[in-house]
Amino acid sequence: MFTYKLKTTGSIALSLALLGFSSCNETMLGEQPAATPTSSFEVLWSEFDQNYSLFELKNLDWQAVHEEFAPKVTDQLTDDQLFDVMSEMLAKLNDGHVWLVKPNPGFRRYDSGPEFPEGTFSLDLIRGELSEEKVFGPDDEPMMVYGKFKNTNIGYLYLDNLGEAPGFYEEQMKTAIAYLKTTDELIFDARGIEGGDDRSAQVVAGFFAENRELYMKTRFKNGPGHSDFGDWIFWYVNPAKSTFLKPVVVLTDRGTGSAGETFTLAMRKNENVTFVGNFTYGAFSDNPKTELPNGWIVAMSRGDFRDDAGISYEGIGLEPDQLVINTPEQVANGMDRAIQAAFGVLLGN
Repeated sequence: MFTYKLKTTGSIALSLALLGFSSCNETMLGEQPAATPTSSFEVLWSEFDQNYSLFELKNLDWQAVHEEFAPKVTDQLTDDQLFDVMSEMLAKLNDGHVWLVKPNPGFRRYDSGPEFPEGTFSLDLIRGELSEEKVFGPDDEPMMVYGKFKNTNIGYLYLDNLGEAPGFYEEQMKTAIAYLKTTDELIFDARGIEGGDDRSAQVVAGFFAENRELYMKTRFKNGPGHSDFGDWIFWYVNPAKSTFLKPVVVLTDRGTGSAGETFTLAMRKNENVTFVGNFTYGAFSDNPKTELPNGWIVAMSRGDFRDDAGISYEGIGLEPDQLVINTPEQVANGMDRAIQAAFGVLLGN
């Protein structure tokens, strides 16, 4: 069975290249730790002990985790055996922003977060129902699709990701909203927005905002203790110069993660918006990367992201107003129950 796991924007190759310039953390200064299995394991555990942000939220005793897994590691372990032990330890976090990569030769990747079925959404299925379609990017993998549904005046807007700079979305959204302003209602499809830049999410949400509203606060680890955080940063959604304030349904699913979820938080402040579909993925924090002594790469959550009321949805996800879960079999047979439910909301059925 194919399963969905939260992915990070950008390629592994890019991450490895960037590490050459940005990996000046404590493990990279002074004398380098030996690239042995035991040393690499201890550095991995220590990096999380000092920098991971969600131990208290997850009520996880990381010292007890060390006591469980350290005895399994010796310098006689093969790479695959060490990778298996590290992966088993990281599974305790159940965090979609935590992953471990062993570069080539023998490439392996482990993702800590939960798995959800793939195939519960098909953009091609929806594009076949549009009488007018505007596409930005390659036709087979568009970055943005918008238009009108056949025999209706209901608009549709799809974003593939939020990984570009905020200015990119400001320009593209201006064009899309100018076109969609002639529609009576809009379905915004956020299914599959796996991540990107939270500032870009903020910009896109501003095109649907009527007032300036606090929607999120974040803080980041700034010391080795599990409770060591910097001050809260407050995030506001601000109305764009041109906005769409008519009824909107936002579609979410378990493929809506990271910046897709902070976008959803911002859209929840708009009274004209209804949410239909499945829970979002449940992985909000940023996840910087670190290189281990043996050259492996690990990503971890280092932030604490909460809504304006101080509630964290890490590991839970955001619940829609109307829960509608597509199955891969339904989508394969040409049925999108979430879209049908969105039409019901907008048409009062």
